[in-house]
Amino acid sequence: MSDRDVSDRVIELHDSTIEETSLEGGDLLLSCTVYVREDGEGAFRNAVIRVREGVSERDHIDLPCLLEGGTLVLNGERYDDGLPAPLDEAGEVALLLSPADSSEFVVRGAGIEIELLDPQD
Repeated sequence: MSDRDVSDRVIELHDSTIEETSLEGGDLLLSCTVYVREDGEGAFRNAVIRVREGVSERDHIDLPCLLEGGTLVLNGERYDDGLPAPLDEAGEVALLLSPADSSEFVVRGAGIEIELLDPQD
């Protein structure tokens, strides 16, 4: 985990699920159900991860895609399995995701935005 000043709210990529991928204005969007931990408690939430000018190194992933973990590298700082949320940063991004049933895939881009949506019912 990076030593930068971040929120105590963290998305744990393991046990999170990518539900849908889409393109919007050159950005790659990952619509997800994520496990969010804050103040010792956790809950599943809907989230959108936007990788600005995002390009996936894989043509296809089976959806929904359960993740075993992953890493975000943002401007050289590394976040292993725990992503700060919300997040809105410009710069060099590599999001390395490890699906439970296939090989790792990487999304690269020029910034990242993570938006938590309303809690799930």
